[in-house]
Amino acid sequence: MTLRTSLTSICLLTLGLAIPAARAQLDRRIQATGKAAGTDLKAADEAKADAKRNAVEQGCGLYINAQSEAENFQLVKDRILGQASGYIREFKVLKEWTENEISYCTIDAVVSVADFERDWALFAQVREDEGNPRCVILITEDNDVDDLRPPRTNGICQSVLENFFLSKDVQLMDKAVAEDVRARDLELAAVNEDINKMAAVAAAFKADVLVFGRAEAKAGGPTTIGDKTVYRWDITLTVRAIQADSAQILMSNVYRPKTPYKSVSAGCGDDAFAKLAEEVAPTLLKDVGEAWRKRATASRTCRVFWQSCSRKQFKAIQNRLAEDRGVVGSREGVKLRELVNNVVESEISWKYDLSTLADRIEELEVDGMTFEIVEQSANRLDVKVIGGQQ
Repeated sequence: MTLRTSLTSICLLTLGLAIPAARAQLDRRIQATGKAAGTDLKAADEAKADAKRNAVEQGCGLYINAQSEAENFQLVKDRILGQASGYIREFKVLKEWTENEISYCTIDAVVSVADFERDWALFAQVREDEGNPRCVILITEDNDVDDLRPPRTNGICQSVLENFFLSKDVQLMDKAVAEDVRARDLELAAVNEDINKMAAVAAAFKADVLVFGRAEAKAGGPTTIGDKTVYRWDITLTVRAIQADSAQILMSNVYRPKTPYKSVSAGCGDDAFAKLAEEVAPTLLKDVGEAWRKRATASRTCRVFWQSCSRKQFKAIQNRLAEDRGVVGSREGVKLRELVNNVVESEISWKYDLSTLADRIEELEVDGMTFEIVEQSANRLDVKVIGGQQ
């Protein structure tokens, strides 16, 4: 055996011993008890699943406590613990019993803290990313509201805002590389302030949010300062942030310069637009981000389309979803809006993010039906209903 071979063997043996040792330090043995209403086999399975969740929560308790001040803590915790089985390396049932129509289960489990921390960090990063949506910016500009020229798009105000958003790593969907007809449709809708049309075209660009606004300049007339004549301009920028897949208005605000704009020439207000855009860009980005983050983390209305679903089936789904603690308003929080050709359009008032709702729907078991998410956007789910009685 050569020296190199001997050293390699020693390294392999050392690594072979170190990996289990390191893993052992990141694993914890926990005894935990879960419970579920009922005494049938389904309740027994639910009690076992609850025991697994409790074991993971106990085993990772120190890490969870350390994150308790983090933004969206409860949402991250619920999402991660929802897949508790993935963090249990092995377990055995110690005891199962029923009492007062409740099933109980106690397990002995080995919990992987390392995997839990990894997934927590990953999901927390996804949540942070949701505060930074994919945008299309479209500002119409009228550099003199008193003349007869119509407002224009893709002007200086829009350019300044786009450059600022890009400098802050906001992903802008490029209209220039999209089909010309879509770009024209978007600009025409902007001039006509057709919000539904703008939202539809922005969604076609794969944008989450359309930042739509109108910049207007109105000449205020000349005034004399010292021995000079200057011209005042009244400048306003009205902006709305619209969620592309639902046309929901996320925020609406009017921005004005801190001090009135003055010019030594009586020309148009283009220079004033550039100054205003530079001044308000940081505030606008903050307002859009906070509106999007609030939509993503606060209670909100999610649109869910159920394919191959009858009214009878939806009523069963409605009753089951109403029991979920994520639904706001119990049964009233799950509303049927339209039923056409066995496609149910519904609205669900939901406490958490859309991915969590998608997970809950995929886990549902209702009258022999199972559910597959076939499409997901920022605020919409398309669900295929499989099985069950029409």
